[in-house]
Amino acid sequence: MTWLKADLHAHCGDDPNERIGYSAEMLIDAAAQLNVEVLAIAPHGARMDNARLAVYAARRNVLLIPAAELRLEGKHVLVLNPDEYQARVRTFAELRAAGRRGAAIIAPHPYYPGPVCLGRALAENIDLFDAVEYCSLYFRGLDPNRKAVRMAQKHRLPLVGTSDAHTLPYSDSTFTWVQSESRVEEVIAAIRAGRVRLTTSPRPMAQAARMLYFSAWQAVRGVIHCSD
Repeated sequence: MTWLKADLHAHCGDDPNERIGYSAEMLIDAAAQLNVEVLAIAPHGARMDNARLAVYAARRNVLLIPAAELRLEGKHVLVLNPDEYQARVRTFAELRAAGRRGAAIIAPHPYYPGPVCLGRALAENIDLFDAVEYCSLYFRGLDPNRKAVRMAQKHRLPLVGTSDAHTLPYSDSTFTWVQSESRVEEVIAAIRAGRVRLTTSPRPMAQAARMLYFSAWQAVRGVIHCSD
């Protein structure tokens, strides 16, 4: 086994539920240029498992992990390598009943502001999760990940760094080292076993401002969606 550079949570314009201005191929190319070896593209409410894109990524020495960012009871939950049933669940109870199967379940940006972030639902459903996300959207003096770190330590869960990319240029300021062979099932097993290391540094203010603007707009859309 070796240590693979991984981004376990990113988005692109192939997402049927978001307006993102770049394609999966552009995201894969950008990640490959920064030597990312494992990439999970996680559409909101849908499962990304595209054989053509997996081949495209492999030609750039990137292992593409099937993924989905589900909305469970209004909260985002990141599932890596979900099967078709897991990708359709809509409640924490349904996901719990489904079990992990061949998937790894991650708590994304749990304590960031916004109605889709887990907040107290993380503690209430902590048994579901294999890892807690350390999101790249922070800068010096403002880091909503701090509470996530305390929760992960309390429950002895690993922290995984992700870009949660919604905009370009792509940045590798926060990512995960995964000790694994370059196969989907091996990466999932490594995450669940805690064979991961977090690497992170604050975003430059200009990048953080762009991401904060995008995130604020997404939060507004989330409120509108929940009120429909």
